[in-house]
Amino acid sequence: MTVKKSSTNKIDQKLAKVSKKVDIKVDETVNEASRRVQMLKSFGLSDHESRVYIYLLERGSAVGGSKIALGTELHRQYVYLALPKLIELNLVEEVAVGKLSKYKARAPQEIEKIAKRRAIEAEDIVRELQKFSKVGHEQDFEIYVGAEAIQKYEYEWVMSVKEKENQYIIGGNTVGFAEMMGDTLNEYLVNETRKYVTTYYLGGINEKDFYVPYISNRIDLKMRFLKQFPQNMVSHMVIRRGSVLFYSFLKPELLYVIRSQIVAKNYEDFFMMLWDMAGGEEMSTEKSTL
Repeated sequence: MTVKKSSTNKIDQKLAKVSKKVDIKVDETVNEASRRVQMLKSFGLSDHESRVYIYLLERGSAVGGSKIALGTELHRQYVYLALPKLIELNLVEEVAVGKLSKYKARAPQEIEKIAKRRAIEAEDIVRELQKFSKVGHEQDFEIYVGAEAIQKYEYEWVMSVKEKENQYIIGGNTVGFAEMMGDTLNEYLVNETRKYVTTYYLGGINEKDFYVPYISNRIDLKMRFLKQFPQNMVSHMVIRRGSVLFYSFLKPELLYVIRSQIVAKNYEDFFMMLWDMAGGEEMSTEKSTL
């Protein structure tokens, strides 16, 4: 029996399409694996450590060094050099099976724990080095004019701020700040809450009426009020990590930003002194019955 040439061409075309799809799928898999390795390398793992950890995550069960070498296409020497570091980081655990050892990946959440430990260690190192450093005490000063420029500054801050940061506000004109932020205020506050930014607000007794209906919407807002606090202010001050901000709500609105670790720390200490003085007048969502 003979096969028509046109039928043969159709079969060849179908086979070519299937082969092309397979090649694309293989390329996508290779690219995805390479991307994951690069992510772990940027975190600080070596190429060999990254490949071993990814392989063990994919396996999900404990395997021996020889199988790891086979699965990662690494020489056994590189596998056994990578494993002690991964065990030290708590990314891999060693499992005794008789006289042999097998290795099992721990959950990826361990990477987050490592990052948090490194952040704490970095802060400790910075504090220690700042005790004698003659560098880094410089001040950077910026001025923003007009509501639109200040809104942009606040949006960029809330999008870039680390999670679980604190900010300290010596207020007096929260209404002025709200009016200045305009339609952007709600989105700004939502992002503050999403980032778990805790706000400590110190204001005058006259501001209580403003905050009573507002407090039930914020789980991250703590307030105290000073009876001696000046009323009808047209400005307020915010202390954040490494910077102090002074707002003026006259027209045009102005924002003065001082970037300095030392200045920010001094103002934070000043804030906490006032906070303690106002201790009897604290309000928070945890205490609110609204």
